[in-house]
Amino acid sequence: MLRRILCAALLATAAFAQAPIVTTVINSGSTLSRYDIVFLGDGYQATERARFNTDVNTCLTSMFTRQPYSTFAGYFNVHSVFRASQDSGASQPDVTPPISRVTAYGSTYNTSGVGRCLYITNEGLALADAALAPANEGRTVVLVNDNRYGGCAAQFAVSYNGTWMPEVQVHELGHALGNLADEYDYPNNIFPGGEPSQVNITANSAAPKWAHWFGTDNIGAFEGAGYYLHGLWRPRTDCLMRNLGVSLCSVCVEQIARTVNASVKAIDLPIPSATSVQVLLPAVQVFSFTNIVPIGNNPLIDWAVDGQVIPGATSTSFSIDSATTPAGPHTVRVTVRDQSTLVRLDPTGLMRETRTWNVQILDPSSNDLSVSLVQVSQPFVDPGQPLTISCLVSNAGPAAATGATLELFLSRDATLQTSDIYLGSRMLPTLTAGQIVADLRTVPMPALVDISFYYLIAIVDRANLVHESNETNNTRASVAIIQNYDCTPRLELRDDLQWPRNQGAIVMSAGGTLSPTVVARCAAGQLYVIAWTGSGTSPGTTIAQGITIPINQDPLTQLGLLVANGSLLQQFIGVLDAQGVGRATLMWPAGLLLPPTATNFAGALINGSGFSGVTNPIGVELR
Repeated sequence: MLRRILCAALLATAAFAQAPIVTTVINSGSTLSRYDIVFLGDGYQATERARFNTDVNTCLTSMFTRQPYSTFAGYFNVHSVFRASQDSGASQPDVTPPISRVTAYGSTYNTSGVGRCLYITNEGLALADAALAPANEGRTVVLVNDNRYGGCAAQFAVSYNGTWMPEVQVHELGHALGNLADEYDYPNNIFPGGEPSQVNITANSAAPKWAHWFGTDNIGAFEGAGYYLHGLWRPRTDCLMRNLGVSLCSVCVEQIARTVNASVKAIDLPIPSATSVQVLLPAVQVFSFTNIVPIGNNPLIDWAVDGQVIPGATSTSFSIDSATTPAGPHTVRVTVRDQSTLVRLDPTGLMRETRTWNVQILDPSSNDLSVSLVQVSQPFVDPGQPLTISCLVSNAGPAAATGATLELFLSRDATLQTSDIYLGSRMLPTLTAGQIVADLRTVPMPALVDISFYYLIAIVDRANLVHESNETNNTRASVAIIQNYDCTPRLELRDDLQWPRNQGAIVMSAGGTLSPTVVARCAAGQLYVIAWTGSGTSPGTTIAQGITIPINQDPLTQLGLLVANGSLLQQFIGVLDAQGVGRATLMWPAGLLLPPTATNFAGALINGSGFSGVTNPIGVELR
């Protein structure tokens, strides 16, 4: 006997736990362009699936005979998900004795203490089951297999499946889909609050919310709505949001129509499907779409190129001729306006659908360079440490690109400026159409950078020396985070667009400026001296016990010390600021000529005890 009972229990549990069955009941088109509704069933046992399917069809038949659903029937897809329940019916905790049912979603009457409020308690499973259907909007109807009158709406529109089920479901869908309020006037007396958010009730007896409907469909302002006898007004003496067995009023119909149109894509199956289109001379590009606005709504179509409406272009297709359109970027826009008489007020343009294509008219002799990748070997790096940077530069063609330069910058704000920290450049080889070239380099992170978040920006053809059909895709950024400073003193150039930082050049006949900079983050406030030599850096000059500056002392060294902090060598002797930085300037006047030579600079630090450190050398060539 025990074995038989256990087997029966296992069979019942297996039936209850069977996988849900997903069915598409109405397929009007892609879920991307239609409004999807999902029906779930609760309190239906496995043997009652046919009853669930019948109930779904009964609801839909009633729904699509009513406005606005009848006008916009082609906008809806409907799916059902059937999960069998262990018990039939719903729990009724407010009857004597209480009735308890074990169902898939835990449907129960007397929700929030209101006897007729039939709702579910297992919303998580209901959401998971609804997600099995190909739907985007999340509008879910739950039919409960119980003949006691009831229904409620929150995240789900729930109703019983008795005689008034179709009426109840359309009413509850008004809440769930249209955010409509109940218009009945009980159980409260005087409304104490401010203006409600719902469109079909108001605390203003003049009812400006729906004044545009006055004079039609018996629309006016009638006191008693939103559960209050006084202080709230409704649009019509009676409406399905007040009583079953009557139609939705024009105010409610308008709201549902706007809500549905907010999700539906009236411009369906656009061609081209991509929003970015390239057109090579001398081709003609055709743009088209399927218009799903009901013909009875008198839809208006217009096309515009670069914002200018094209006279006479009012069909579902339009052509742009590259031979008569200037090369370069353009926009093609189509707009469809639904003029349904069900909607009189559309302040946010929900009855208007727009699609825009970004079009590039390309000359076959041009090319299109872009940086398709920039990567760093590690996002965290210290000043002075090496950083490996990988870039990919591509040419979409159709012609070959010659003479392009790839440049790298560090920027605080991802907006490229030539005053950003320059990390060097490379002249690229000729890139044929469709070719991709890789650039891999390791650069020392400049000591001058601050501890901060930086964008590593790679840009190709910054000077626009290569004729391109698209000049907007030449830049790409990655992230580099500068972290711990070290205490190693360094000397480097801080000049814009100067790389590498440890060498520079001045044409003496033309004059010029370079900016040697001492960076010693742990030596703020110490004295620095920048020495100069024309005799090289090895073996250097010993300036204290164990300290050798990489400068071979010569007459240029003596001259440099004599004219330090003058007009030629400005701030070559100074005090490191609070960040441990000393900024000097070599300002060479035009026409001051010496024999061309390679020179070097190096810095020394001095504290209260004497020399405390030296920097690396940098080279400055006088030409």
